[in-house]
Amino acid sequence: MTHVYTLKIRYSGEEDDVYVFSTKGKAEAKVFEYFEKTDLRETFCIEELQEHLFHLDIGYFDINLNRIL
Repeated sequence: MTHVYTLKIRYSGEEDDVYVFSTKGKAEAKVFEYFEKTDLRETFCIEELQEHLFHLDIGYFDINLNRIL
């Protein structure tokens, strides 16, 4: 494995939680699970969910690709 995806995620006003995944799909699935929005997975793509959460001041997340050295 030459890279991992990191997910930095939090509810508004809370501390960040950080997770590490082998695929972007797994990181995105965790976002829906974390915010208990698995029912919205059919409705929102990950970018739309990010806007929805930010607009309603529910929370924030960031997924990054990181190379393993």
